[in-house]
Amino acid sequence: MEIITILASNISLFLYKNNIVDRHDLEIYQYGFEMIISTILGFIITLIIGIILNMSLLSIAYYIIFVFLRQLTGGYHANTYLKCNTLFAIITFTTLGTTKLLCKVGKYNMILLLIIVLFSLFVVLRYAPVENPNKSLGQKQIKQNRKVSLFSFVFFNLLSFILYFSMIKASLLISLTLLNITLLIVISKLKEGDVCDEKEHS
Repeated sequence: MEIITILASNISLFLYKNNIVDRHDLEIYQYGFEMIISTILGFIITLIIGIILNMSLLSIAYYIIFVFLRQLTGGYHANTYLKCNTLFAIITFTTLGTTKLLCKVGKYNMILLLIIVLFSLFVVLRYAPVENPNKSLGQKQIKQNRKVSLFSFVFFNLLSFILYFSMIKASLLISLTLLNITLLIVISKLKEGDVCDEKEHS
C-alpha cells in the first residue's frame, strides 16, 4: 500500500473513530483525501523544481494551467500514486528546463509556436476529453468538457501568441505545457488502441 493511500486511510479512520464521518462513507472520504494529498504533493514538487531552476513564479503558473486543463482533457494516468507523481515530476522538470534552455539559446520562434498551436488544437479537437477508467463521465459531461477544453486551449494559445512579443519565456512555458498535455492524450489513445484502430478503418 502506498504512503498517500495509508495517510488518507488513517485520516478517514480518525474521523470515523471521532464520529465525524459515517462508516459507510469511509471509502469516499479516503478517495477524497488521496486526491487532496496528491494535489498538495504535486504543487510541492512543482515549487521545488521551480526554485531549483530559478523559475518560481512561472512554475506556479505552469502548475495552475496543467492541473486545470488536465481536469478537462484527461489523458494518460499511471496506475499508482508513486508512478503518477514520478511522471509528473519528470514532465514538470522537462517543461520548465526546456523553457529555460530554449530561451537561453534563442531557439524559440514563431514557427515553433505555430506548430505547437496547430498540433495541440488538432489533438484536443480530435480526442478530448479522454475518460479515466476509474472515473467515467456521462455524455453531457463529456460534451461540456470537450467544449470547455477546446475553448481553454484556444485561449491559452492566444495568450501564448500575445506574450511572445513581450514575455517570451512565459509564452514558451504555456506552449510547452499545452504540448505535454496533448502528448499525454495521444499516449492514452495509443495505449487504448483508438488511434491505430481509426487509421486502419480510414
